[in-house]
Amino acid sequence: MDPYKELAERLKNFGVKDITVVQGIVTAVSGNTCSVEVGNIVIPGVRLRASESEKEGEMLIVPKVGSAVLMGSLSGDFTQVAVLAVDEVESITINGGKLGGLINIQPFIQALNSLITAFNSHTHTGTHGVTSAPIKPMEPLRQADYEDKKISH
Repeated sequence: MDPYKELAERLKNFGVKDITVVQGIVTAVSGNTCSVEVGNIVIPGVRLRASESEKEGEMLIVPKVGSAVLMGSLSGDFTQVAVLAVDEVESITINGGKLGGLINIQPFIQALNSLITAFNSHTHTGTHGVTSAPIKPMEPLRQADYEDKKISH
């Protein structure tokens, strides 16, 4: 059997009648929901996450106001609607944001390498004479050693 037809049959057996996806424009965002204009009507309370549960490991993608989104009916009758895809992102919060913002790796590595250069060339003049720079200088950091390319911004 064709897998697409099989999926459609199984969904019917679960009571899913029609799956409808519509495109609209985000008019406002509030917490975990947004308002989306479709045609000339505004739909309030559109979910930005798959569920309404509050979990520590959640991921929340907030669309930019004025951008296009795809939304779908979770109930088949449009009493429960969720955003499925966004064109422009205002913000992304992972795990509740408890670890703070994402690091801009290039300026961070440059700042650390400036510190390493200063450390490697640092000497002291004192009562015992001039001290030399470190016997073994620190190596500059390489961005590729610390950057996770699975997530970029």
